Amino acid sequence: MKTKLSQKNGYTLLIVLIVMSILLTTAYFFSEGLFTDLVIARNNKGASAAFSLAEAGVQEAIYRIQYDEIPGGAKEKFMNSVDGLTSFNHDPALIANGSYSVSIQNNAKRSAVVTAVGYYQIGLGRTAQRQVKVSVAQAPLLPSDFDAGIFTTGKAGESNADVDIWSATVNLFAGSLLSNRDVNLKFGSTTQIESTVETGDKVTVPGGSTLKCNCSISGAPACATSPSCVPAEDVTERTIPSIDFNAWKQKAIGESHYYATQQQFKNAVLPAGAETNLTGNYYIDGSLDIDHDRILHLNGVLAAAGSIDITPGQLTLNPSTADQASGVFTQRDFIVGTSGNIGGTGLIYAADRVQIDTSITHQVDFIGGFISRRTWFTGFRVINITFDKIIVSNSLINPTETPIIEINHWEEEY
Repeated sequence: MKTKLSQKNGYTLLIVLIVMSILLTTAYFFSEGLFTDLVIARNNKGASAAFSLAEAGVQEAIYRIQYDEIPGGAKEKFMNSVDGLTSFNHDPALIANGSYSVSIQNNAKRSAVVTAVGYYQIGLGRTAQRQVKVSVAQAPLLPSDFDAGIFTTGKAGESNADVDIWSATVNLFAGSLLSNRDVNLKFGSTTQIESTVETGDKVTVPGGSTLKCNCSISGAPACATSPSCVPAEDVTERTIPSIDFNAWKQKAIGESHYYATQQQFKNAVLPAGAETNLTGNYYIDGSLDIDHDRILHLNGVLAAAGSIDITPGQLTLNPSTADQASGVFTQRDFIVGTSGNIGGTGLIYAADRVQIDTSITHQVDFIGGFISRRTWFTGFRVINITFDKIIVSNSLINPTETPIIEINHWEEEY
């Protein structure tokens, strides 16, 4: 009896041990699965937090590119440097266990790669990390196909064409002539254009005048031997961003270059009969006559609320530094008289008329472009214009305007 009882007790103990082992094994696997799920959940939380922190770093970088006005800061480097680097970090950032580090590396002027790395501390010795890269660039102000060295934007009325060229010789290098209405050549004028002629209405070339386009003025196919030119008529009207004259006024005030009248301007910096060199952005709250043999070399912008008239006098324009605005901006007319001249590099922008009068003495050599409501070139003067899209685009940027950012590429790394 004792033997049988001992055997039964032994079987019972064995069964209990087996059951306990099964329960322990089940509990182990259950707890292991639960622990794994908790780890996965915690890792997912950390990864999501790290990614959000990296995105926050990108947003701060774009904000700095647009609004950081500190000399040598992110905006200045983005706009002017071909390889400038701006770096910053925040620890903690947004949340107690979070941080991010960011670099803005220029690969060209107004183009950069933003690299942002987000970090989230999960536990002791464990950190989730996510990296985001974004390519950013300033959105272009001009359409990609815009190449107009002479562009008339408005409708001048029935008595005159938007573009009138009388007896003058006009050579337009590397660009086109674009008029939202018509083009009229008269009285033995010679016009050579290396790109196209496009109008919203028609082109009139009577006998004695010559229009040549889609050729090379100084190369091949030479305009002299390839005079065939078929203008594109009735094209869709184009528009160009307008210039914010008040912004240029405020810019000039900030530089102490604002003058209520032209006489104040002349008395202060532009004496009669003298050759004057100026740098910066100047604004005259009215009209300006560059006369009495005044010769002005300006590295910057000359803007006026009224007309600007040059005769007898001369104006030479250039940017003050690379990628800076340069030109003449007037809310009325820009007129170069018989005894006046204009040259250099920049944008001539007139809300109404650009007029360059007859001259045997002076020749216009200008790099950039002409934008106006209407344009008249008259009489025996040779006018050479070389279209430069970068110069025109730079000069159309209002001085208080922040860069418009295009996101060209986005990638993530885990």
